[in-house]
Amino acid sequence: MRPHGALATSCLLAGAALVGCSAPVAGDATEVNGVVTQGVVRVERAINLSRDAASTATPGELDDAALPSAGVDGAGAVTNVLAKFMRLSSAMDPELAEGAVGKPFVLPSAGSCMVLSPAADDEASSFSSLSPIELLDAGDVTMKTESTEMPLAARAFPDVGALVFGVFYTSRDATSDLPAPARYVFESSGSGQLDRFAFDADAPAGPEEVRVGDAELADGVDLDAGVGAVVQWRADEGAEAGRARDIIYVDVTSAHGATVRCAFKDTGRGVIPGSLLDPSTLGPLPASATLAVHRTRQVPFNTSGIDLGEVRFDLSVNGRARIAAR
Repeated sequence: MRPHGALATSCLLAGAALVGCSAPVAGDATEVNGVVTQGVVRVERAINLSRDAASTATPGELDDAALPSAGVDGAGAVTNVLAKFMRLSSAMDPELAEGAVGKPFVLPSAGSCMVLSPAADDEASSFSSLSPIELLDAGDVTMKTESTEMPLAARAFPDVGALVFGVFYTSRDATSDLPAPARYVFESSGSGQLDRFAFDADAPAGPEEVRVGDAELADGVDLDAGVGAVVQWRADEGAEAGRARDIIYVDVTSAHGATVRCAFKDTGRGVIPGSLLDPSTLGPLPASATLAVHRTRQVPFNTSGIDLGEVRFDLSVNGRARIAAR
């Protein structure tokens, strides 16, 4: 997936078998002293549609801590907001830098799939050659929508030797109201390290009317090993330009921890290849799994003191799935 701003979404090779993947794109912003400041804001909301009380929510991307399970009645949402403002060498790959300070966002290009294994989280050796990364203090950081005002909490980054140091910002709990669609405004009071800033970004709607085959996701779905699964959702009803910047991706995560991830243009329909719904990727069958449908949007921002800026929205719904051999 190619983002629309300076930051790129690339696929890290460690631990992932790629069926298709986008190439990284780097911004052109550099400073005379060879240092850039990169801002990454992530806004995530996961809603559990399952009517089965045994089902749990699995948000698409969690950076520094796992979120708790969402309410099983479909009314609750698990949410997460994360903001990082990093000062790093201009020669450093922005995607590798982001991975050093949290879980990287790994997404295949639209129309292709990949397999993520639990081993993909072990990438320490990839960071051994990185230069130090400073997480900058931005003062008081607040996120606002028309219905919500949320001060973010500043947290000291866990000790990673001399590689990463400083503070990052998160929402204070996992049940905060994150409306969508909505306009989000981010403001800071500034500090001795970073100028005061204010920027905004428009969040898309979350996925709606999701069906897999003939079944509603809320009812649970049955998948046959080796048979392609047709996923349908309500496509973006906005202009073509709006549809072009949003990507739908679908995760099928087995109880063994392996995930099949497929990305699609926001047209209302996509097919998960049957070749990936197989014991070789998801483990022994029959198996229980979580199926999550995400709509993601990446919005670049420009503000004083930040060379590369991006807000990434990830809004998802999830339900249970059962995969059985034919």
